[in-house]
Amino acid sequence: MNGEYEQGTGASGKAPYAIVDACVFGQIEGNPAAVVQLAEEMPTASLLRLTREMDEPVTAFVTDRAAAGAYNIRWFTRNCELRICGHATLAASEWMLTLLGPGRSVEWHSRAGVLTADRDGDRVTVTFPETVLHRMKPEAADKLAATLGRRPKECLVADADYLAVLDTPEEVMKFEPEAAAIEDLDCRGVIITARYSTPDAAKQEEYDIVSRYFAPRIAIPEDEVCVSAHCALYPYWTKRLGLRRLRAFQASPRGGVLELVSHHRGRVSATASCRVNSSGLWNVVGTVVATQLAAVDPGLSGTLI
Repeated sequence: MNGEYEQGTGASGKAPYAIVDACVFGQIEGNPAAVVQLAEEMPTASLLRLTREMDEPVTAFVTDRAAAGAYNIRWFTRNCELRICGHATLAASEWMLTLLGPGRSVEWHSRAGVLTADRDGDRVTVTFPETVLHRMKPEAADKLAATLGRRPKECLVADADYLAVLDTPEEVMKFEPEAAAIEDLDCRGVIITARYSTPDAAKQEEYDIVSRYFAPRIAIPEDEVCVSAHCALYPYWTKRLGLRRLRAFQASPRGGVLELVSHHRGRVSATASCRVNSSGLWNVVGTVVATQLAAVDPGLSGTLI
């Protein structure tokens, strides 16, 4: 798809879409997301049905606003709507900035506020709100430790998620999650993290931090790359490492790499490489009708998380 491609859902009910991998690097595959551009907003139930049919971890639906380069964006997993999704925003930005051409920027209007996107060479940068961290209550920390099978160095609450700081990167990378136990915790998902290596002045490490994210409650047993989790990791690690810029590695099966920096108080800019794998037209109206006629009920809650 290129800049001359007709945007928006036409009279036929077909909408442009793309499948984009976000946070790729070399052989690291990143996190896939679907991006669908609609001519107008559709009911939440319809968007949930479309997301299940698209069958990607997250689908972002975008619609035009009056101002040039401004769009509404909503994100859905297979069972709920998200308040924010970072990797799908990077994916949508890659696609939209390619369509718009050089020198353009994008303004995403979401329920988490306005997110700005720009080019950084051949990469994409999106600025997100920083997540404020809070100490976890002792009883919640005990249950989290039992779920993880180890006592974290620190247990924190990051908005709807739990954040566990482990001693070594090996603990993060070798951790074997139990989805049922994580789902039983009183949170959306669990972030585990560690410094990428022990301090060594003679050794230049490729990354500063490593993490993984598990969210079976929202139909994501393990997130390949969770950019919104890094909006909590950034303030935690910059304070402890004395760094302003972080290079982060998410040690999921596909893996993901992103760079983090803050230019304004309370905001985190995430920069990553993204790759458009496929694009085309999707008969969204026909798909919704077909799933309704087939009495498809995927058990979607529609809850905003």
